[in-house]
Amino acid sequence: MARIPWKVRLSCCALAMVGGGSLAGASEVSTAPMAIAPSAIRPAPAPVVEPVHSEPGPAHVVPIPNPDVTGLRFPSGLTIPGGTKHRAILFTFDDGPSRRTTPRLLDMLDELGIRAVFFVKSESFGNANPWEREHAEILREIVRRGHTVGNHTETHRQLPLLRNAEIEAELALSERKIERVLGSRTRLIRPPGGALSHRVEQLLGENGYTSVMWALYGGDLEVRTPEEVVRTFFRVLERREQDTGDRGGIVLMHDTKQHSLDAVPRLVRALQKRNCKLLANGEELYDIVDDLGYFIPGHEPDETLEERQEALRERAERACNTVALR
Repeated sequence: MARIPWKVRLSCCALAMVGGGSLAGASEVSTAPMAIAPSAIRPAPAPVVEPVHSEPGPAHVVPIPNPDVTGLRFPSGLTIPGGTKHRAILFTFDDGPSRRTTPRLLDMLDELGIRAVFFVKSESFGNANPWEREHAEILREIVRRGHTVGNHTETHRQLPLLRNAEIEAELALSERKIERVLGSRTRLIRPPGGALSHRVEQLLGENGYTSVMWALYGGDLEVRTPEEVVRTFFRVLERREQDTGDRGGIVLMHDTKQHSLDAVPRLVRALQKRNCKLLANGEELYDIVDDLGYFIPGHEPDETLEERQEALRERAERACNTVALR
């Protein structure tokens, strides 16, 4: 058998080393949807690969006061539109966690006595680098404060633009990351951009999710000041009451925007001021609730809205009398 020249053997070894090095450095991959002609044959979807260095498991999770931080009590396959004929208001925040803004919002919500739902993008946590570990700790702090967490996917791509396999890859990656940080998978999802189709809705239900939409939006992605957020919110609220009869609903905000955070106490004060007039007229008051069950027909939480109204009216009488005496 003829001997292989030493230069050829050396070249083969060098190529093997280069190929091995590039594979060893592979990390998380996600691709944007491809523009494909309807008649074309679609290639197999590119996988969403889980990071090699991931967040420690649920053994590191601190005990939390809310036993159902990921909405496990809600049945799968539902889509909650977000409107209600009652003056019930539920705050939800998308796109976090963000170390620039979310901790401040948590302090603010504590001061206001509000419990909210946070729909988190998992791309900001789940790896072992300091930046993502910090966001994982903020996610734990969200549930320590008694708030609920839902899935807002990994890459925030609109789901109807993706194939089923791509959607399931997004969900699987987000589920694993959230469960590693909190010790529990989530049953709640906010589709990015609110984009849904019958196909996507069915697929989310098959994967055990309840989709949570919204009815009230202050336009915090479009406007730049808290005053504009408040004005837009009440314009939407009044329009919905005229058009659909909904007097309350789930509120969409974003905990990544400073002006959105600044709008929260202004919104609460404005609702309380309106309650003084409603109280004088003997009408139902605006009630900032903390349970999605109030927006699911046929599902009543432990405390009914009527029971909450009784306690709310007592607090409003004291507050409104105090304001009147000033």
